[in-house]
Amino acid sequence: MGHDHGLIASVQPDGYLELFVPLTGKRHRCGPRGTTMWLALQRSDWQTEVAAEEIAVRLGVDPDSIRCDIEAWMSHFREAGE
Repeated sequence: MGHDHGLIASVQPDGYLELFVPLTGKRHRCGPRGTTMWLALQRSDWQTEVAAEEIAVRLGVDPDSIRCDIEAWMSHFREAGE
């Protein structure tokens, strides 16, 4: 996901993640939740199970609910990129 379509990701000074596709000029800003998911996915080599576990441990919540959130979030961006 991170390198598809020349995607450039950067965390802005306000803590929000900005995703930018130079080819299309599309930009998307993610709040704290999306930023957390993006960073965990990067650290886990885009493995949703590993990323969900990392976030769940940090927040003290069920990894399955986080995994569902991550998969839905990734699906949203895949559909937007088509």
